Amino acid sequence: MTSAAGPQPNIVLILVDDLGWADLSCTGSTFYETPHIDALAQSGALFTDAYAASPVCSPTRASILSGKYPSRIGMSYLAGVRGPCGQSHKLAPPPVVGNIPHEDTTLAEALKAAGYTTAHLGKWHLQGHGEKGTDNFPDKHGFDINIAGQNAGQPGSYHYPYQSKHHPQMDVIGMDDGKKGDYLTDALTSKAIEFVKGHAEKPFFLNLWYYTVHTPIEPRKDKLEKYSAKAKSLGFDQSIPEAIQEHQSLSKSRQDNPSYAAMVESLDENVGRLMAELERLGLKEKTIVIFFSDNGGLSTGNGPNMPTANLPLRAGKAWLYEGGIREPLIISYPPKIKAGVQITEPVVSTDIFPTVLGLAGLPLMPEQHVDGHDLGPLVVGHNPTLDREAIYFHLPHYHHINTMGPSGAIRSGDYKLIEVFETGKKELYNVREDIGETHDLAAEAPELVGKLSKMLDQWRQDSGAKMALLYPLYAPEKDWRKNK
Repeated sequence: MTSAAGPQPNIVLILVDDLGWADLSCTGSTFYETPHIDALAQSGALFTDAYAASPVCSPTRASILSGKYPSRIGMSYLAGVRGPCGQSHKLAPPPVVGNIPHEDTTLAEALKAAGYTTAHLGKWHLQGHGEKGTDNFPDKHGFDINIAGQNAGQPGSYHYPYQSKHHPQMDVIGMDDGKKGDYLTDALTSKAIEFVKGHAEKPFFLNLWYYTVHTPIEPRKDKLEKYSAKAKSLGFDQSIPEAIQEHQSLSKSRQDNPSYAAMVESLDENVGRLMAELERLGLKEKTIVIFFSDNGGLSTGNGPNMPTANLPLRAGKAWLYEGGIREPLIISYPPKIKAGVQITEPVVSTDIFPTVLGLAGLPLMPEQHVDGHDLGPLVVGHNPTLDREAIYFHLPHYHHINTMGPSGAIRSGDYKLIEVFETGKKELYNVREDIGETHDLAAEAPELVGKLSKMLDQWRQDSGAKMALLYPLYAPEKDWRKNK
């Protein structure tokens, strides 16, 4: 199969679950070790200001495959779930769609129509939690092959047979051919390599969405031993550093968890395995590889010892501060992308759809990926910036680890505005100069606050974003945060 630009490249989209922006060596970690992912970044473009469309997983996953902001398709929260509500919550969240609407053309469907063999391996989480059957599994949205993709948001276990005694709905499907001692991240990569070897003669789209590094935090024993020794050598076993107060939550302030570090290394090792196989098969120069995470690292919650720390970013998963939405993004494609490129232009997960089409030499589909921009002009060096006014975020839901509550945000240029829906409070940060969002500029720049507020409100109207509404039976004395 060829396009106007020549033979069509293969596409490998690696999505990690809950990987923080600072969880890689190439983005600043000094405890976790990621040499293979670092090498991938050196082989292509590393984006410093890349964003997930949401601080939680399902909406971002939908944005990648649809090219639309998740609120535009009604998926502003986890698959089909509104989140916490009731008398202890001031606002009532809107209803949530549990899947990508079938009238939307997914990235997989677009590539399949162009002659690609399409395979999804790993976490899916784009079918509503309460939905029975498989009507919205990957094979109903353009994938020829589905291995391990279902409506569960995490695996029952990372150790074979990948099941949970107490939560059977999280048992991983399609992985029954393993054996005792197998580790899920390794096993998924082995199946990915098997797919690549069996489809090397024609263009393929491998959608490799790892379950790792989401909870449960279950490492391989050998790697746990390594990082336990490393933590001890650094004195991390002597004390837990003081946590950072974030509203009524706490953020972890140091990367020191041996179990989490071991899971990150397993991820890295398996990215290396896959890249080595592409090279062995002579496919490295013929393959677009994209590496991304669906939301920020799990660093903020009820206690001080969460799995990871996102510093210098503020907060983490489920928050609209940078720690919840800024992600590591790497795009490698040697024939077109110069090695070692670093791009500071703000980009977002909706951009992946048109970027894949553009790099593959396929026609763009602007009527579908309405919220995405083709990043090709950035990564091949033609343009220094995108013609985009702003990036938008919409989270009209509560999450038990986010005590700010429902909120929205906009990033325009170097500035980011956050609006807290319960109170109407607005915070303004220059995230170029103040990446940790430590200095609220709202009182100093009221005109900019007004301008960005109008843009955010207009976007919500134009995109059909549903808002949380005041709950008439709210009882302040029962507010859920009182016991935090």
